[in-house]
Amino acid sequence: MTANRTHAPSLQDHLAEPLRLGDPDVHGPLAVFPVFGPVPQQEYVSFAQARAAGASIKELDEMASVNDLLVLNPTDHAILLYEGEEVLGAQQNRTFDVSVLIGARSQLQVPVSCVEAGRWDGGRHDESFSPAPQAAYPALRSMKNRAARASVAAGMGPRALQGEVWAEVAGKSQRMNIASGTGAMHDIYDGRRDRLNEFLSAIRLHDDQTGALVLIGGRPTVLDHVSRPEVFAALHAPLVQGYALDALESAASFEGSTRSGTQTAEAFLRHVLRARVTEHDGIGLGRDVRFAQTRVAGAGLVVGDELVQLTAFPEHEADSDEGQTPAARIRRPSRRRVA
Repeated sequence: MTANRTHAPSLQDHLAEPLRLGDPDVHGPLAVFPVFGPVPQQEYVSFAQARAAGASIKELDEMASVNDLLVLNPTDHAILLYEGEEVLGAQQNRTFDVSVLIGARSQLQVPVSCVEAGRWDGGRHDESFSPAPQAAYPALRSMKNRAARASVAAGMGPRALQGEVWAEVAGKSQRMNIASGTGAMHDIYDGRRDRLNEFLSAIRLHDDQTGALVLIGGRPTVLDHVSRPEVFAALHAPLVQGYALDALESAASFEGSTRSGTQTAEAFLRHVLRARVTEHDGIGLGRDVRFAQTRVAGAGLVVGDELVQLTAFPEHEADSDEGQTPAARIRRPSRRRVA
């Protein structure tokens, strides 16, 4: 994957108007600020929407691969596969390593990570995958993003490290006291579904919402954004389930006033929009953009002049290209075991 530009534009260069935050929905340690963006230009749908029209995701035809899947799009609409989305079935459950926009009436091989280490069922090779009710949780997505960034910097495609993914899912299962016969991330969510649905009921989908900026225990955790509100609407519930799983593991509670939380969220959003990006050939339509600075890191997808998709995480001192004092460091959720 080669860089296409010698200069470094910022993310806001690909937005007709800046992203805006609404008032947060708060439940326990989780605060989710709705994000609103400019009027969208590009036409596309989510995989969940396209599946009803005949789109499908399958194992590779000749020989299945743990880290690749084939997407078949017979529809007249481009399909956005969102980084961290999980699909269930076939030989083992997977999550997408990178956001990909697949053109109408086309097929494409995409990079994925397995999140079910104990199953490789060749008898289900011809089965199509189905959308999961959850996306990967932010801590796992952030880890995958760092690995993909390093892979791109080394001149390769954006891929996670499979061993790290399996280790993280196994650790999450242990910390949350969930037993899974196949080491499936899906089983962790099923084991906490009642609690997760409490968060989902409290975190509303707002009219014209294009994304979410998440604080856990008052600290930035992830920013998700797509340009089309109806596509974010299809992603909202799975993403919130992921946010909630990390919130359940956090020992902290949401402290301070909504106003102070809003200031933290607004500062994080400013750092993201000012981040300088490198642009690379995309796997599907558009260009893959990546950034890593003292406070923020992440990736997105630009099509034409429009930022179609964006994911951003807080950057930690050990991962940053720039220095950062310990006092300014944004900590991860607690690693305590959850009853």
